[in-house]
Amino acid sequence: MQNNALSKAAQRDGTIGSSFRLFGLFGLLGTATRNQAKPSKAHLGLVKATFHVEDMHRSSFFPTSLYLPPPPFNLAAQPRRCTTAGPTSTPSMDALVQVFTHSLDPNPNARKAAELELKKVESQDGMLSSVFQIVSSSQLDLAVRQASAIYFKNRVRRHWDVTPVRGGPAVVVIPQNDREAIKSTILTTLVEAPAQTRVHVANALGTIARCDFPDSWPTLMDQIGQLLQSQNPNEVYGGLRALLEVVRAYRWNNGTKMMDQLAPATLPHILHTGNNLLNSDNASSQEVGEILYLILKVYKTSMHTELTKHQQSHESIVPWGTFLLNVVQKQIDPSALPADDDAREVAPWWKAKKWAFHSLNKLFSRYGNPSQLPSDMKAYKPFAEHFVATFAPEILKVYLRIAEANSQSNLWISKKAFYFLCMFFTECVKPKSTWALLKPHVLQLTQSFLFPRLCFSEEDDEMWELDAVDFVRANLDPFEEIGSVAGSAATFIQTVASKRTKSAFMPLLEFVTEVVNAYPAQRSAKDKDGAFHLCRAMDLTMVNHEKVSHMLDGFFAQHVIPELKSEHKFLRYRACDLVKAFDQNGMQWSNTATLEAAFRGVMECIGDAELPVRVVAAEAIGSLIDHDEVHAAMAPNAARLMQELLKLSDETDLDILSPTKSKVVANFGDELLPFSIQLTEQMAESYLRLVNENLETAERDADGTMELNLDNHEDDKLFAAMGCLNTIFQIIASAESKPEILEKLEAVVLPIVAYTIEKDCVELFDDCLELTDTLTYYQKKISPGMWHIFTLVYKSFKGAGIDYLSEMLPTIDNCVSYGVEVVQQSSEYKAMLVDIFLTAMTSDQLGMTDQVAACKLADVILLLLRGGVDEALAQIVGAVLPHALDDEKAKADVRKWSIIVVLDALVYNASATLQVLESANATTALFGAITSLLPKLTRVHEKKVAASAIIQLLALEPASLPAALQSNLAPFLVALATQLDGLPEAIKKRNELLEAFENDEDEDEDETSFASSSGAPNVDTSGYEDVDDDRDVVDEDNEYLEMFARERAKLRARANGEDLDEDDEDDEFDEEDDEDDELSYESPMDAVPVFEQFRALLQSYQTQRPQVWAGIAAQLTPDQMQLIQNAAEGKDERVKTL
Repeated sequence: MQNNALSKAAQRDGTIGSSFRLFGLFGLLGTATRNQAKPSKAHLGLVKATFHVEDMHRSSFFPTSLYLPPPPFNLAAQPRRCTTAGPTSTPSMDALVQVFTHSLDPNPNARKAAELELKKVESQDGMLSSVFQIVSSSQLDLAVRQASAIYFKNRVRRHWDVTPVRGGPAVVVIPQNDREAIKSTILTTLVEAPAQTRVHVANALGTIARCDFPDSWPTLMDQIGQLLQSQNPNEVYGGLRALLEVVRAYRWNNGTKMMDQLAPATLPHILHTGNNLLNSDNASSQEVGEILYLILKVYKTSMHTELTKHQQSHESIVPWGTFLLNVVQKQIDPSALPADDDAREVAPWWKAKKWAFHSLNKLFSRYGNPSQLPSDMKAYKPFAEHFVATFAPEILKVYLRIAEANSQSNLWISKKAFYFLCMFFTECVKPKSTWALLKPHVLQLTQSFLFPRLCFSEEDDEMWELDAVDFVRANLDPFEEIGSVAGSAATFIQTVASKRTKSAFMPLLEFVTEVVNAYPAQRSAKDKDGAFHLCRAMDLTMVNHEKVSHMLDGFFAQHVIPELKSEHKFLRYRACDLVKAFDQNGMQWSNTATLEAAFRGVMECIGDAELPVRVVAAEAIGSLIDHDEVHAAMAPNAARLMQELLKLSDETDLDILSPTKSKVVANFGDELLPFSIQLTEQMAESYLRLVNENLETAERDADGTMELNLDNHEDDKLFAAMGCLNTIFQIIASAESKPEILEKLEAVVLPIVAYTIEKDCVELFDDCLELTDTLTYYQKKISPGMWHIFTLVYKSFKGAGIDYLSEMLPTIDNCVSYGVEVVQQSSEYKAMLVDIFLTAMTSDQLGMTDQVAACKLADVILLLLRGGVDEALAQIVGAVLPHALDDEKAKADVRKWSIIVVLDALVYNASATLQVLESANATTALFGAITSLLPKLTRVHEKKVAASAIIQLLALEPASLPAALQSNLAPFLVALATQLDGLPEAIKKRNELLEAFENDEDEDEDETSFASSSGAPNVDTSGYEDVDDDRDVVDEDNEYLEMFARERAKLRARANGEDLDEDDEDDEFDEEDDEDDELSYESPMDAVPVFEQFRALLQSYQTQRPQVWAGIAAQLTPDQMQLIQNAAEGKDERVKTL
């Protein structure tokens, strides 16, 4: 019986071999490991595009190569005519053209018929190569070629790799003739293809390269090399596009050293090409921009996870660094660029500049900043120390010149360029050497370069008017804000203010003061908005700064709160946002009147005519209700506030307000209880609408899973649906002690849970099953409707939901625990439970986490269904035996729980369990494993299971025991007494944990109450750190990077079969998880009087088997006899539960 969701992880891998030759100079390489991720979907008409991300890991040895760069490109050269030849098509080419034509038909029946026809012939020899001929043919209609290209790409992605995916569908093999024909012409087609089909051909090439290169395609790099050395710009472009796909195939493979060979063989050549183009007479042309874009994308991709030794060398980093700086500084002829700003953003030259900026930033932030290197990247320290001293200052100088020119309106830059400039400046704050160079420019940089981007703009106003929801998403969703212009400017300001406070914060604050004081006489409303935006970026520093924090109340009273009634919508919006942010960060409202004025103003804004103002006002109320004064004022109006929040949520379909809704329910549970059914019905209705809207664009995966659409902000609907479920959870939690309300809530909740499971919306399983878990836990009974959910969960587990056993387990557990009588009488339910367990223990598709979850399910089955699963006992024990005897360190948790299942089986029926062990010749080994495990058991449940199992074992007639056990009765009796001796301490520890948990909750409430009355909620101030200018800043993000570095090192060591250091890998089990389980777990063993059973066992030995007892006693030491006597005097104690 439990009320928690267990975490799940599954790993899938496979291996392939490979060999490789580059430009005719290289030899063979060894095996490779391939990790496969789950596909996502997109489509054109009925032709479905299945995207399949694959990470290839390969290792190799290459001889050193020499390379002489070719002469410069002649962009005026005429393209060489390329011809394609393919095998005789089956079915006929004309028939295939007709099928793809019908695939574009507006009539859905025609499209469906075309899809079925393609499915029918897809495995025929010559079919796929014929499709590729259609893609390659310049004589056919472009729409038909595009549809064919999408089909071709998807077919290649799904079926080129012949390695079967565990648990996936059978692979429809592409015939070898097709494979060879496609590989022989795909590069030529890539060169000649129009843009509409080129992207699909390139993607297919990438898939083929990942699977076949180099083993089955040793000439690929020779062919790419010929294209790169061509005088034909189309062929050069095609060669670069192909090279990009090869580099992409190895970008994650930092353990294989493939890039160590690709980099020196290809990068000098494309750098030479890039420099020639950059210095050519027509350097501003779109064609040059396109090729430079590919060159720079290849370079950026090549250092995705590692910077090779070649790239770190002076011979590479100096010319590449110079080239990158030349690209970002290149003045492009305005006549060669579109006049429209949006069109300029995506113009080839600015895309090229984007990747040049990106590469420079990546060289510094990931590889060239010694103070920020995590432990598993310390090998880069020499390079980093050289880079930060030599290259970073030069990059900074160039970036500052670009920022100054842009500030003076002498240079247009794209939004992405602005972002990368800000991110580089942000990185320069951290090392003391670059900070010394940047510090003199911070104030001017802020005033002239950043501040204009923080002010409300015409573009902001246009977005607000055209799509207010999009404005809310762009400005309030932190993920949307990450790459935005205003977001990147704010990130720099926040970093400077918090990390270099002594030298930078006060000048920035003085600038803010100057702007707000000059409004409205000398400064505009948009300027004041920009000043407020600056405050928003510095909020945590302002709240915690000893010279500023006590002045904030007055600042808000004078400058912020009046703008809650501003005539300018954006100032009302920004004022609400400041109230929310500063209050969340612990601002001291030293004057109650100021807090009340802020509350009244925000409440008025909840009824504002403008949607963005209403949304951010609602967020602000969610923060303000922590204060006693606000809480008291809101309590009578909690239901009305909740209705407004629900209405806003339906208007936006965003999850931004979900935390506020959950907080209102948590704070005003009693006030909302009379309306809880109505509110839940509204949220259930909203949930179903959001799910259905997402399902309309969803696609069913090959394994039957409905994969929801996460493109084009459809993920907002998904997260909003999750928000509905989280708020419903809060309502259920508030009704914990109201059984009549819980019953009515269940009637509303179960239909949406059932719908979610039936539609295979696996992304929502966790949140949905948390509701059923909580409902069953609180009610301690299982309704007919909940049994229907139980059946649906079982069916889902046997289908699309097999990966979600850990999420399903709490609900299944509770159904058994609180519906044990029903289960005992239903052979169908018992068969389902056993089948779930056996499937999880034997399926190749599931991993160790699922096996632990399955063992926990078996624990419940065996302890609660005594006598009900006799026919399955041998299967259950047989399924866990291999794991119980597996001493691999990485599988310690599975081994522990497998042994516990055997102990459960002994409790269930000791005699039958021994027969199973004997028939498997596993008795001696298994009891050896039990003996090793017993001292490590710490939880009350485990100790009681172990004690009860040994009691049941020793209660059998000694003569019926296997010989290996008959001779070890004394040690087992001592082990039993030891478990009992430690049980009172385990119970005490568990009760202390429970009391600590309850006290923490009480203290949280007290702290909130105290904070409310004092005007300062408790907040984490770790983001505020004042560092001297002569020190490096060790970014707080480094703690996460360091943690990930340690985990990566562990994973690599395990993958290589290496032993981990004792400090890294403890031989014990995860006790923290055990403690978490202990608090929420109601054990079937809680009511079992093990001390009473032990006394009865001793009495039976002493009175009914005196000779056996005498033999046991003779083997015991005085200390052991005393231990047994102490255990016999123990008292059974019921443990506390939540």
